[in-house]
Amino acid sequence: MRIDDKSLAYALLRIAFGVNFAGHGLIRIYIGVAFFAATTAEHLAKSPLPHSLTYAFSYAIPFLEAILGLTLILGVFTRISLVCGVVFIMLLTIAVTANQQWDVASQQLLYSVVFFLLLFFIEHNALALDNYLRSTPSRV
Repeated sequence: MRIDDKSLAYALLRIAFGVNFAGHGLIRIYIGVAFFAATTAEHLAKSPLPHSLTYAFSYAIPFLEAILGLTLILGVFTRISLVCGVVFIMLLTIAVTANQQWDVASQQLLYSVVFFLLLFFIEHNALALDNYLRSTPSRV
């Protein structure tokens, strides 16, 4: 079975993007979520956002990154992962623009573009567990 170049390119981008996200999340979990949350909330202390909100969201970030990354690597729940991922990036962008971190906001825009491209070209998602799970008959 030969995979076409577009499907291969799509899989490589999806997996590379997933590795990036999973790496962020898993390293932050390994180092300590409390440390990450405190540091992130401290960086956002000058923003008009409520401290309790930024602190709580900062606790969730590593887990969201790890889950999004792993689902993208495996190609499972790909569509919903991409939609959730871009919403996640939008929330992060709200936080960094409220803190006037324009360089970080620009980087997050790049993440949004990759999410868009992966969602736009999802018909090329041939090398994914989604396809196996869809083709397996359900067991009652």
